[in-house]
Amino acid sequence: MIPENDDNIDSRSLLHSRNVFSQGYLRKDGFFEIESIIKDIKSYDIPKSDGSVLITGEPLHEMHVILKINMEFKILDISAKTISAPYKLCSDANFKIKSLIGETIGPGWKNKINKLIGNTDGCTHVRELLVSMATVSFQTIYGEKARRERETIKNGGATPYSSDNTKPSLLNTCYAFDEKSEVAKKEWPRYLKEN
Repeated sequence: MIPENDDNIDSRSLLHSRNVFSQGYLRKDGFFEIESIIKDIKSYDIPKSDGSVLITGEPLHEMHVILKINMEFKILDISAKTISAPYKLCSDANFKIKSLIGETIGPGWKNKINKLIGNTDGCTHVRELLVSMATVSFQTIYGEKARRERETIKNGGATPYSSDNTKPSLLNTCYAFDEKSEVAKKEWPRYLKEN
């Protein structure tokens, strides 16, 4: 970690940037679409294997992935495209991406990815992107469910999502959702553990 008053911070030279950008959408058909892009950019020219030169600022890696999922996080469709890569054959690396159709994003997601498109059956950058897309999926769907629930209750209706009286899936998944926290006390008092 860099201290706030580090005098050497101006003596650094940027060598590599990785940008990951993701967005979650509600489709007109009621399903969800998660779109993610990963870009690696070097701050210097790189000779490529085909004899050309990758100019400073151009992406060394650029991959786009789109997931179509339902409310239960089941993958209904998926596409992956390699826009830029160090080797021409990398554009063929997504040949097994459709094998993820029918899988559900949840516990064991990273293992599912590695089993179906791991090692030489896929692109390491697409796999990295898919792992982070799980969080975007949760944020998109849980956020939309909460928005719908607030709207329904505000209009005098009952919650549109059944309460099956099982332990909340977010409980104990992070510091704020600890079963002893103030958040748990407010959100899930039934599951609160006193200190």
